[in-house]
Amino acid sequence: MLVDIILTVLLLILPTVLWIVPKTRRNNDNWLIALKTAPLGIIALYWSDELLSKIVRDISERQERDIEISIWIVLAVPLIAAFLVIIPGGLFIKRKFGTEKKYNPGLSILLFFLLLPPVFIADMILSFACSFADSDHKGDWRTAWLPREGNTGIAFQEQPIHPVLAEYNYRIRFSRDGEKTYRYLLTNTGGRTLFNVYRLKDGRLLFRDKDWDYLVDARGPECRVLRLEPLEDRLYAAQVPNVEIDTWSGPFRKNDEIVMEMGDQTVPAEDVTGILDGMTYYGCIEDRFYPAEKKPEQKIEKVF
Repeated sequence: MLVDIILTVLLLILPTVLWIVPKTRRNNDNWLIALKTAPLGIIALYWSDELLSKIVRDISERQERDIEISIWIVLAVPLIAAFLVIIPGGLFIKRKFGTEKKYNPGLSILLFFLLLPPVFIADMILSFACSFADSDHKGDWRTAWLPREGNTGIAFQEQPIHPVLAEYNYRIRFSRDGEKTYRYLLTNTGGRTLFNVYRLKDGRLLFRDKDWDYLVDARGPECRVLRLEPLEDRLYAAQVPNVEIDTWSGPFRKNDEIVMEMGDQTVPAEDVTGILDGMTYYGCIEDRFYPAEKKPEQKIEKVF
């Protein structure tokens, strides 16, 4: 939001100055009209795109599914909003102060398109600067919706935690009877988001990325996420503590018990050997969830 406000203020400077100075306010040839209206058109494009994105996010949130809209709508709505500011704005100036030449909105539209690349670059620079200025570098949570599991909605969420590098906090959001429950996964300390999702024979889901395997269990009264790790030819599962976790260890024996360390907690692990037998590919998570029929299973090479 801070970047949006800064960029809007910068774009308003030139039109404001041209309106304040009496000479340029009354001397309205086509280029002066363009200088007054094109920046306002970019502001309209910018904020209409933000509004459209918010509307889509809100609908997705209410329906608990990803809403796909045509790329033509994504492009057309902001452009129409921009032209509805530029052209009527130029006609208003012409009627109020007159022009030395016949009004030609084409010059305003040409300037609008010429300004788009530098404004886009300025937006990126401001975004990077504001991200570095933010001490924790954490962005907004982004959501990928999975199909509902009975009466429970499941969503995967990621949060960027570095202004440049691909580092993310991950969590699973369960929604049931209007209540939302969050279960954190281990922090991704480097690399793009890619999970293969599998359906186990007992109905639960397996989330697998380059780092870890997670058992996502939405069946019981308490929705759970467990980390899966092998030890001595056996497979063990330990419930992931519901906090941000950026340190961990593999399973080990402690007082005749198998445990895993995650963050500052030592969690008991249960033997679940054989639970992955007969699992089937369900889909994958990238920028959103793609069911198996839309994207095939992708090869994932484990880092650890």
